[in-house]
Amino acid sequence: MTHSRRDAFKLLGAGAAAAALPASGAMEVLPASPGPAGYFGLSEVKLGDGPFLRAQKLDEAYLLRLEPDRMLHNFRVNAGLRPKAPVYGGWESVDPWIEIRCHGHTLGHYLTAAACMFESTGDTRFAERVDYIVAELAECQAKTGGWLTAFPDGVAPLADSLAGKPFPGVPWYTTHKVLAGLRDAHLHRGSKQALDAFVKFADWIDTAARDVSDDRLQKMLDREHGGMNEVLADLAEITGDGRYLRLARRFCHLALLDPLERGEDRLDGLHSNTQIPKVIGFNRIYAVSRGGGGAYDRAAQFFWESVVNERSFATGGHGDFEHFFPKAEFPKHLGSAKTMETCCTHNMLRLTRSLFERDASVRYTDYFERALYNGILASQDSESGMMTYFQSTQPGYVRLYHTPFDSFWCCTGTGMENHARYGENIYARNVDSLFVNLFIPSTLEWRERGITLTQATRFPDSDNTRLVFRCKEPQNLRIALRHPAWCETMSIRVNGRRAVKSRLAGEYYYIERRVRDGDTIELRAPMRLTLEPLPNAPANSSSEWAALMYGPIVLAARLGTAGLTPGSQLIINERESGTMLNEKVDIPQWNRPLHELLANTKRTNSAELRFTTTGFEGGKSVELIPWFRMTQERYNLYWRGATPDGYRSQA
Repeated sequence: MTHSRRDAFKLLGAGAAAAALPASGAMEVLPASPGPAGYFGLSEVKLGDGPFLRAQKLDEAYLLRLEPDRMLHNFRVNAGLRPKAPVYGGWESVDPWIEIRCHGHTLGHYLTAAACMFESTGDTRFAERVDYIVAELAECQAKTGGWLTAFPDGVAPLADSLAGKPFPGVPWYTTHKVLAGLRDAHLHRGSKQALDAFVKFADWIDTAARDVSDDRLQKMLDREHGGMNEVLADLAEITGDGRYLRLARRFCHLALLDPLERGEDRLDGLHSNTQIPKVIGFNRIYAVSRGGGGAYDRAAQFFWESVVNERSFATGGHGDFEHFFPKAEFPKHLGSAKTMETCCTHNMLRLTRSLFERDASVRYTDYFERALYNGILASQDSESGMMTYFQSTQPGYVRLYHTPFDSFWCCTGTGMENHARYGENIYARNVDSLFVNLFIPSTLEWRERGITLTQATRFPDSDNTRLVFRCKEPQNLRIALRHPAWCETMSIRVNGRRAVKSRLAGEYYYIERRVRDGDTIELRAPMRLTLEPLPNAPANSSSEWAALMYGPIVLAARLGTAGLTPGSQLIINERESGTMLNEKVDIPQWNRPLHELLANTKRTNSAELRFTTTGFEGGKSVELIPWFRMTQERYNLYWRGATPDGYRSQA
């Protein structure tokens, strides 16, 4: 079997030798550790009808509304070429404040999104747009000698930052987005011209940074610089040229790397989305180094564990006003309109995806599922297709979304990408196993093995999933079924036989058999209502806070649409969060122990997730639905209860 360089990039760490599988059709539980795994290409996984396909289609429509020439405007100006269309508004043309100046970042995100959408859908309109943008950037490079910028002052911010001079904005953050767009145009569209442009820009950076001392470079890295280390490590993997890996290591910020490698969490007060891309880069450097550089590995794993287990809300999002806050202060931030920046969740999922490749652990996929539903799917307006910046925990507040053509926040860019790549993590593989990670309706074409797998499910409204295999010839296969930690007992039925029970919550359940055309596996993963407390709650507190969850799905209370009108949730300035639409809303109060909240919550609709909680002060009741569906309503996410010492009986 031969693989292209692109396949090798996707299958990094997928294992070296296949285990001998018996020809028996028997099912058995295997205790083996999964080890490394690789992902399928987006062209191999097609979404079926459900919330993710609907989100993808909204994103498709938005991407096709955008005009490449408007995003290319400043790139052409800086190359001395006549622009073909006026520049877009928002972050692409104005400086609300000098620190975030990042003109041109949207083009990089758009390249990634369009390339992924082409691979996901096969729609050639996206391939044409990728090819057009790449050709335009190549024309610009012919004039600049390699660099590509859309800054008002051309290449000066990059040159000045390397020279140790004052520089405006976050030029390396934007450079990372452009380079990542070129990388993805190559990997997902197959554009050789994009790879040539990627190499040319990286060579310009390598030459420009060659005589810069490490101390000066580290000082430059105090400013947000995206995942420069990641994208350079990727280029080293794609080309096999060690120069780019050395340069990637130079772009690693030691002020973050060193304490993380020692197992020290010094994240309090740091800008979250500045740090996560650096850590993605640490992990990529370790992976591309083929196990060398243990410090990068330790840093990446410790960071993930700290953020996921100690710094995240129930949704998988984290932070307030874009920053990490002290772990014991979660209750202080619940009233904020600026919690849970969407970019941060996007990048935590990218880090999680990367870590899973090295260690196919259910703990990674459990977090991925939680943040995918409650953070990414929840970030898109179900009507307009626009995306959130913050997802507020403030009781009675509402989600706010970008405008189509006059915002272009960082979360607009990552949002374009998010809904174009839902097929990435549903399935994975190593040399002898197929991993079924997520319960999402989809069809997998495993072309190398001649296997087609169709997954039919209404999850999370239903706990049943049906897998149907198609193959021309019977073949041995080990199937790894994720048993989520949120499910106590999962039942598995093969070809209608008597169901077996898995009690391996938080692990994979293995089926090893000779797969034949028409084989079916039916899963049932029952969900239950649980309370998800705030992390690090003080042990001596007289009150407690928790969100209600059903399986991995966060439930939110419906508090109506007071003060909302069509289009009122679309805003230009993301800093308006909390300063607008502040209609007074009555928040139901629960002043009893939280376990009674759980007991008073019942499912009221068997076809979809709808619940009612009774027993609030004044005899009130509330309806709860999945947080990801709460796109155009006011809501409440967390509930405060009284511990026995702080119990107040209801009036």
